[in-house]
Amino acid sequence: MDQIVADFDYDGFAQRAKEAIFPEKITAFATRIGMQHGTVSKVLNVRGSMAPRLDIAAKIAEGAGVTLDWLVFGRGDGPGHADLVQVPRYDAQLAAGAGAWNEGRLKLEDVPFTKAFLKEQLGRDTAAGLVIVTARGDSMEPTISDRAWLLVDEAEQRVFDGVFAFVLADEARVKRLRRLTDGLLLISDNDSYPPEEVRGEELKKLQIIGPVLTTIQPI
Repeated sequence: MDQIVADFDYDGFAQRAKEAIFPEKITAFATRIGMQHGTVSKVLNVRGSMAPRLDIAAKIAEGAGVTLDWLVFGRGDGPGHADLVQVPRYDAQLAAGAGAWNEGRLKLEDVPFTKAFLKEQLGRDTAAGLVIVTARGDSMEPTISDRAWLLVDEAEQRVFDGVFAFVLADEARVKRLRRLTDGLLLISDNDSYPPEEVRGEELKKLQIIGPVLTTIQPI
């Protein structure tokens, strides 16, 4: 049973657990360590009432590759301390239909990723050129949900058939691009939004930010 512990650092524990698991999704992490999704979610959102059982905390620590001492008390080094790379996250919000890239981007923070994640999930050795921006709206659902973080490669400016972040008519957007003989087709994965064709002078105004490599739903 969970129990009330008067001096337990609930907020610190939850934040460290989130940091240890990120960027892996809760469902994937829970499946990997053989635990119910709801149990892991409860631990990540503990708020000053019930401390997690020791066996649950220990299993999460083991699965995330951190010590139980660090997870519970914050003592010692955190996850992959010497094996992290930083990816900048900006306030530019890429929207399904509306955005604010034209007003410039302000760096909010550096988000840590393990080198193993970059190598195994993206086939990359470095984080060079990678940025994180936030999606808004529902036009790319179910592929990209509202408020999902998008990992974008700004170093890749070639246009090919795929999901891209771009600026058009002073709007920062994310769509699936398909090359046409004389232009581009902008496709929303949500069938409620019709495709858009971009040609001629309008095409010249399109600024590619980069292809979307993966999406991350913050915990």
